[in-house]
Amino acid sequence: MEATNTGPIVAIVQARMESTRLPGKVLFPLGKSSVLEHVVRRARVFAEQVVVCTSDRKSDDAIEAHCAEIGCACVRGDSENVFQRFRDTLASPNVMRTHWFARVTADCPLLSTTLARHLVAHTRPEFDLVAVPDDQITRGLAVELVRRFPFEEILDENLDAPQREHVTLCFYERTETYRCHFVDAPDALRQPSIRLTLDYPEDYELLFRLFERDEELTAEQAVDILLQDPELAATNQNRTQKAPR
Repeated sequence: MEATNTGPIVAIVQARMESTRLPGKVLFPLGKSSVLEHVVRRARVFAEQVVVCTSDRKSDDAIEAHCAEIGCACVRGDSENVFQRFRDTLASPNVMRTHWFARVTADCPLLSTTLARHLVAHTRPEFDLVAVPDDQITRGLAVELVRRFPFEEILDENLDAPQREHVTLCFYERTETYRCHFVDAPDALRQPSIRLTLDYPEDYELLFRLFERDEELTAEQAVDILLQDPELAATNQNRTQKAPR
């Protein structure tokens, strides 16, 4: 893995078993691998180290055990405060020290490694966060790059409940304090009406059918398939994403 101009990247994958709509989804099978293993494998393409960040709840013992099976570091923490879990992950002695980390969600098994590398290439010391505009990108393909120093300077007591849950939300809401740099999504992925994330049974049906075709399917190939097959794309089009990010 090549270091960027601002150093290597650690990818932190947030995962939990107790999904409201689809419990246990991150360990569902897609081809010969789990959803989480697909995410970890793709994150390893652009990150020097990948760490799964989960809660200390008993239900998430299964995630820690699966991480051991696939050779991925796992850090556990506060079940009600995802922001603090990320802080604990960055402070773990088992996690390498870096200037930047990638926030990745475990329900996106088709995250675009091409896009992630593009975002990594745009990291600069003068930015605090690098991302793609939410309304440009196919849902379930993007990551966020966050500069470690300003993130670690944020005081938990200054965050509200949504900011603790969504980790990077305060960067988007406090533009007078934080410098967010937005990179245009590539044309091949600029299909915001398409869903390739995993939140509902219909999402899993679509992903399962895509991975049946090719377990090594890229994000770009998946989008192209759905553009060519409107009937398949309609599988989950009646579902919407919970906001915010």
